[in-house]
Amino acid sequence: MPCNVVVPKRVIAAFVVVAFVLCLSGTFAFGQATVQPKNEIFAGYSWLHPNGYVEWGKVQDIVAGGEVSFTHYLPNVRNLGIIIDGSYHDNSGGHSIPVTGQVGSQVGILMGGLQYKFHNNQFAPFGHILVGADHIVPQLSKSEWKPAFGVGGGVDLGLSKAFAIRLGQIDYIYTNYTPRYFSGHKDQWNMIRLSAGIEYNLGYYPTAPVTAACTATPASVMAGEPVKVSATGANFNPKHTLTYGWTTNGGKLSSVNTQTATVDTTGMAAGSYTANATITDPKGQKNYNVANCGANFNVNVPHNPPQVACQASPSTVQAGTPSTITASATSPDGAQISSYSYTSTGGRVSGTGTTATLDTTGASAGPITVTVTATDARGLTGNCTTTVNVEAPPAPPQVTQIGACQFPDAKRPWRVDNTCKAILDDVASRLKADPNAKVATVGYADGEKAPMEGKGKKAQPMDLAAQRAVNAKAYLVQQQGIDPSRIDVRKGTGKSQTVDYDWIPQGADAAAAPILQGTTQVDEAVVKPSTNAYPKPHTAAPKHHAKKPAAAPAQ
Repeated sequence: MPCNVVVPKRVIAAFVVVAFVLCLSGTFAFGQATVQPKNEIFAGYSWLHPNGYVEWGKVQDIVAGGEVSFTHYLPNVRNLGIIIDGSYHDNSGGHSIPVTGQVGSQVGILMGGLQYKFHNNQFAPFGHILVGADHIVPQLSKSEWKPAFGVGGGVDLGLSKAFAIRLGQIDYIYTNYTPRYFSGHKDQWNMIRLSAGIEYNLGYYPTAPVTAACTATPASVMAGEPVKVSATGANFNPKHTLTYGWTTNGGKLSSVNTQTATVDTTGMAAGSYTANATITDPKGQKNYNVANCGANFNVNVPHNPPQVACQASPSTVQAGTPSTITASATSPDGAQISSYSYTSTGGRVSGTGTTATLDTTGASAGPITVTVTATDARGLTGNCTTTVNVEAPPAPPQVTQIGACQFPDAKRPWRVDNTCKAILDDVASRLKADPNAKVATVGYADGEKAPMEGKGKKAQPMDLAAQRAVNAKAYLVQQQGIDPSRIDVRKGTGKSQTVDYDWIPQGADAAAAPILQGTTQVDEAVVKPSTNAYPKPHTAAPKHHAKKPAAAPAQ
């Protein structure tokens, strides 16, 4: 029996039609589907042109038939699957005897192989290569199992995610049959199988292309400032661990294999730079597991120094009073201000932050200029000045005389008389109005003959000037209630019959007061107030009941 395979012209034409259909379907495939099924089940009608002979003649076309196939698509090879295909065709009841030269037959085909299908959201063309066996049962003759080889394809129209219509499938299947009784025909069968039906999908693989997006924050920096770069992937399998790879055409990366990295721009020239990232899924489908992206950033070389503003509060002070200096600096280039420093033309200034203190203790009257220098992170500096006017301190308070009493009583020359009491009352009023002030009572008795104190040999002249000052104090304390510690008792020279009252305000230096020069402190432990130091107030006489007048005699 001849072994040459004869491919009829109709088979060649069928293959041309299949190729045309596949190309036409590809023009409608605007993009691959977002999902790829894991498994595909097809069931439908099948027509078979056997194009072969048995003992009684050529087998006629079989219009009664069906086909079922199951395809499992591989997870790591996109669109490629393993297919198991079976079909059954029967027209054995068509002719009981070979009258017409064509006979009926039962043909069962079971094959497996590889199928490639371009999955998309509309038309999905596919092709497959099959190997297996067929079971030929001719009418009125023996049955045979024979090896079979097939190649073909078709196109599906998607209805939904799960269902599709197989618009058409054409397969060329080569096999042979060895007649038992006659050998006048070739034993090769060049079968053509046409099928259509319904397809159902089970389970899905993600098939959207993986992508990557890169960001740089901030997108524009001054040289020396860091840039944070990040890479984010999309459509990768969330169950897989991704790897990252960074490169840059400028600067130094803190890491090259992490999702986020930092670019050190120290020393970089001004310009635009790019950090590129590659995201890889090591377990993903080859050729569909890598995505790339880039992030651009600009580096500026700074030339603008910081701008500084400052002010003093208060701007006018008395010597010894501090002033607060407040400063504020900004960089036109956006650089960070790292430090402040202060200098002054007088006094002492201290501080390193945005505030400082000017100490004017000991400073001369006049303006003091304070200079503030701000330095940014790049080492550039800017400055400003502010002025503090220092006023001379006010003259210290002075001791002044506010009154004086005369002592004209020749018999009692130490005694404070009523006229002097009135003057002391005024002094007491002033002391009560100013609780921080003091008064000095200064007695004088130059050229006066002092009366004798004591009897006999113990008699001695009175210290008349001291006694007058002590008696004046006694009146202020005993009659006006003045705190004795606020009264300074002194005696002086150059006057007679007088006690001066000198006012000592708070802060006055009594020891250096010119008006008190030449006076001496009275020892009050020795000189005591006189028993008749001043006239005592009169006390009211007791009231007596008047006698009732006698009754008038009766008329």
